[in-house]
Amino acid sequence: MFGVQVTSGGLQKFAANKLKVILSSLTNRSFLAVVFGTIMTIAFQSSAATTVLVVEFVNVGLLNLAQSLGIVLGSALGTSIVIQLIAFKILNFALGCIFIGSILYFFVRAKQAKYLGQALVGFGIIFVGMNYMSGATAPLKNYPQVYTIVTQLGSYPVTALIVGIILTTVAQNSTVVMAIIMSLAGQHLLPATAIVPLILGVHTGGTLTALFTSLVTNQMDAKRTAIANTVYKVVTAILAFPFITQFTRLIQFSTGNLERQVANAHLLFAVLMIILFLPLNKIFAKWLVRLLPSRPQYHPRLRLKFIDQSSLEVPTVALAHAFKEIWYVGQYIYTKMVQVMPDAVLASNDEPANRVIQAEEDVDWFYDHISHLLCMLSMKGLTEEQISEKLNAQFIMKEFEYIADTFVSMAGIALKIHREALVMSAKEWDQLAKLYGKIKDNFVRVLEALKQWNVELAVQALREHREISRVQRALQFSILTQTPRDNFKNTDIRNEEKMIYAKIDLINLFYGIDGHLVNIAQVIMEVHGIIEVHGVISDI
Repeated sequence: MFGVQVTSGGLQKFAANKLKVILSSLTNRSFLAVVFGTIMTIAFQSSAATTVLVVEFVNVGLLNLAQSLGIVLGSALGTSIVIQLIAFKILNFALGCIFIGSILYFFVRAKQAKYLGQALVGFGIIFVGMNYMSGATAPLKNYPQVYTIVTQLGSYPVTALIVGIILTTVAQNSTVVMAIIMSLAGQHLLPATAIVPLILGVHTGGTLTALFTSLVTNQMDAKRTAIANTVYKVVTAILAFPFITQFTRLIQFSTGNLERQVANAHLLFAVLMIILFLPLNKIFAKWLVRLLPSRPQYHPRLRLKFIDQSSLEVPTVALAHAFKEIWYVGQYIYTKMVQVMPDAVLASNDEPANRVIQAEEDVDWFYDHISHLLCMLSMKGLTEEQISEKLNAQFIMKEFEYIADTFVSMAGIALKIHREALVMSAKEWDQLAKLYGKIKDNFVRVLEALKQWNVELAVQALREHREISRVQRALQFSILTQTPRDNFKNTDIRNEEKMIYAKIDLINLFYGIDGHLVNIAQVIMEVHGIIEVHGVISDI
């Protein structure tokens, strides 16, 4: 299991960022979609990771549903190829892979070489683990109870099928279960008649985790893809089950090695599934859309729209989703706070200000949940570039959270104005309107820059900050010169003074918001290799 995890991590780092480029040239035809699914599953050692990528590609329009189903079919073939490799008796070669991989990982500076080294180490560990497991299962032959139970699986194919389903569902990795079955077969604990039903169970059980996960997802294409994956394998199992005896003879004819028979059985059913369903993919995709049409569903008031725990399987996808989620939070702040702020100050009641306070609590909810998922992502073994992206995501999310906190302070000033029976006239608001308008425009500019990672918009936001600084200072000076000299003899004068200081506080808070926007713009600029030193913007 550790070897599978290390290999997957290394190959993801080695190739994940190039997948979309490869995809554009491989998925024009259904057959090539199968090829791509096969390659992806070999690389990631995980059909779950393949499914996550497929859903992402469908969502961004790089794939249609029929093509995604082709990739799902290819993922089964990819798993079979991995199992074929595991069936080889190549312990010495595996130890050589560990040796070479260690040299690449520890002594070569090139990042791609390090990632390839990690993958080679993981690949070697898989075979070392297989060798240990084979040795560990050998003494089981000396226990009559164990021997009797395992060997009788061949006489009860339905039981063997169910055992295969349960083992794969619990382990959540069909490759690991297949390695266990191969070890038992290699020690002659598993009869040839039990191999076919067990493999059918493994094929079916490998789809259940993704199916259960898809039931709670908000993405309809994820549900359709997971259901298709399960239907393909269940139907293949149903069609093959009456011919277990014939299939058993076929795999026995292919080789006399029981471990290789296990691998061949898995490959046989993967190929059979592709032959049965690949020609029907487009028809089945249309049927799935009719069976599961997109329709309005009940959703909780607050929910993450893009990133979820399943997307963490592929860090490239998780980071892309995280930035989409963070952009959505920024848009939420703009709609619920920036646009509402004038009403909160000018209204004769507390309702708009309370809406701003509620919105800040919502932003805190988003901040907590996004931060939690990004922390979980840190455990996935990221590349240096991905670590940098994750830190940028956390930084930008924190800046948005600071902005929301600032708006709560402004809402508190609005509530104080209402409690003390003060009224800000439209003319007094006009004094702040120019600064507010510039902050609002810069907020929109930064949001668009974040959405597109547009460095030109980020630079414009930074330059606009200088003009906002000038307006803020001029506005502060203009309002402070209006302060009454006699502060304590007249109630109207005291109220006027309170209003002046309230406006000063609002000006400073508005200016603070733009400071956080500039911080976000600078992150976007740095990603593109642009920095600002002493007011001069230049390439790094």
